Amino acid sequence: MYLSTITENDYREYRKNLSKVEYSFARRGEIFPVPMKQICEATNFTILKKWEFLEVMKNPKYAFYFYKNDEGETIGIVILKFTGKTCTIAEFSVFEHLKGLGTKLYEEVTNLCREQGVYELVLWCPFNGSKEFWKKMGFYEKSDSFFYKRISK
Repeated sequence: MYLSTITENDYREYRKNLSKVEYSFARRGEIFPVPMKQICEATNFTILKKWEFLEVMKNPKYAFYFYKNDEGETIGIVILKFTGKTCTIAEFSVFEHLKGLGTKLYEEVTNLCREQGVYELVLWCPFNGSKEFWKKMGFYEKSDSFFYKRISK
């Protein structure tokens, strides 16, 4: 499994794959996934329109990646924002849950951050099921739903 950089030519695939994202509101083992459509309606989060996507692609602070399996199929997506020595995880999702894919994707993200000299990770996560995942990855909840972690060099 590997990260594949999303380019400005990948808008359709980005849009298609981001619409597959489901967030876990429930604790591990409880079934209660919430589709991206409902998240968008509840939080005003939107999948970027093409012109917005192209503008963000020009900003060197942002990095968009597909997470692909060995057959080249997209199995997840991650969007990162780099500011100095800090990386904000803006989107992090695998399409199949409870199979260890999230842990493997997280390892890929931390390796990428180390390569870029980034050692602080931050993210916002209001979902109970996902909060458990981030705590398992070593993050601590700094304030209401904001998570922080320093990674080793």
